[in-house]
Amino acid sequence: MFQRVAIIGLGLIGGSLGLALHKAKAAQQVAGHDLGRGVSERARKMGAVDVACNTLAETVHGADLVIFATPVGAMRALLQSCAPYLVPGAVVTDVASTKAQVISWAEEFLPDTVSFVGGHPMAGKEISGVEAGDADLFKNRIYCLTPTPRTRPAAIEKVAAMVEMLGARIRFLEPVEHDGQVAGVSHLPFLASIGLVNTVAEDSAWEDASLLAASGFRDISRLAAGSPEMYRDICLTNSDAIARWLDEYITSLQALRTRIVDHDKSLGETFARAQQTRQQWQAAHESER
Repeated sequence: MFQRVAIIGLGLIGGSLGLALHKAKAAQQVAGHDLGRGVSERARKMGAVDVACNTLAETVHGADLVIFATPVGAMRALLQSCAPYLVPGAVVTDVASTKAQVISWAEEFLPDTVSFVGGHPMAGKEISGVEAGDADLFKNRIYCLTPTPRTRPAAIEKVAAMVEMLGARIRFLEPVEHDGQVAGVSHLPFLASIGLVNTVAEDSAWEDASLLAASGFRDISRLAAGSPEMYRDICLTNSDAIARWLDEYITSLQALRTRIVDHDKSLGETFARAQQTRQQWQAAHESER
């Protein structure tokens, strides 16, 4: 059990972390801080945190575990601001969708007496805000941990213990390996979703066509309803890997376009291969739940 956990950022993930830690009785006290007006107090009232703090110094004071659950773009300044107030021996982790950049900031700004373990839960919703918090959000989900050769083994053990308390399943990855993989299976999908929505919405017939949009459009466009700030920060901190996947995706779409224009009857084989891959993934994914 942790003595005091500090959560900085009380949106969907931060709020869910607080609720899950309470449900697991994993901490004697959970302190929380969010810059949004009234957010910390709402988190306290709904049971996500025990103490709603007004400052970073107050939030991390005496905490043996500090979790950054803010958009990745805010983390550089937050790590720098919190550094003087962290107690020796504290373990710091995060939940950002990109890891190499965040880890470089942590190594630059955190004191040697503090350990940082990069983390990324593969869980979420298209809606945001602490009110969307869910104590079971991480249950049976993959939770990536990205330690480096500089990470103390004891710190890895602490964060791994927290992940297990949340009911999630740990996957250890190198930071760059993590960023490359999620660029394909997480970041590319929301860019594809955004590209679709903007493409059809900018057409002059969108007002009429939108009346015909049904479950297919709904499913593919779901990610476009997510946080614009979060997507922006992800793209800016993982640009190389995302650009590589976008190049591959654009090449694939261009090849499909050519084959459609040419009335290539082997398109069915390509679609069948994609169908099989999707069905295999779905079956494996559902068996893990």
